[in-house]
Amino acid sequence: MKKFLLAISVLFVSVSGSAIGLEKAGIANHLGVDINAGTNGIGFEVSTPVTRWVQARLGLSVMPGFSFTTSADIDSDYYGYGEYGNYMGDAQMDLTASFKRVQGSLIFNVYPFPSGSFYVALGAYFGGKDLIKITGSTDDPRFQDGQVSIGDYAIDIKDGQVKGGLKVNSFRPYVGIGWGRPVPNRRLNFGIELGVQLHGKPQVYTDYGDVDLSGIDGSDDFQKIMDNFKIWPVLKFTLSGRIF
Repeated sequence: MKKFLLAISVLFVSVSGSAIGLEKAGIANHLGVDINAGTNGIGFEVSTPVTRWVQARLGLSVMPGFSFTTSADIDSDYYGYGEYGNYMGDAQMDLTASFKRVQGSLIFNVYPFPSGSFYVALGAYFGGKDLIKITGSTDDPRFQDGQVSIGDYAIDIKDGQVKGGLKVNSFRPYVGIGWGRPVPNRRLNFGIELGVQLHGKPQVYTDYGDVDLSGIDGSDDFQKIMDNFKIWPVLKFTLSGRIF
């Protein structure tokens, strides 16, 4: 977070310092800010022209802690629990998955028509590698030190607790298209953008060490996410304003 805020400060100072010398060339002669909302959560950006055809955006987005609950199969080595003996039945644990994360971004809007509003966005997102955080617990003494099956993986249960998640690449290339100008020609501008983060196949991790890859074939919600979410779709709506 400190590095990101420092980068914003450097961008602001650089733009301010160069505005006089580059004003006639139309390069870094304006500064815009925006607030946005969409599939990345809630965010803000600072922007400046690079050339007549390109505007640069440095941003931060925060995904609120949206969560869902699902069940996963438990596998335990415990035997001889009272009257249950070796009977395991369909033992399951409720797991809570949270999408909360913070991402930074550096993106360039390329305008094929300098006087138009349509653009192609190229850049990258960074940070926020924890796509989903997974937690769960059980008070059942049979399952204090077993494993829980998440898709094709098995995550350890330690003292009745499960802590882990699904992670993606820390650096994620981005491509998109949009309509609008982060540095408006007028004071305010509404924009919309549609794109994808290329984050690769999500991987399971655990706070307790390496994940057991021997696993069990599964068709649970986490497996569906790992199989189907190799990209993160980005749809966002933006309100931009020009500072100078």
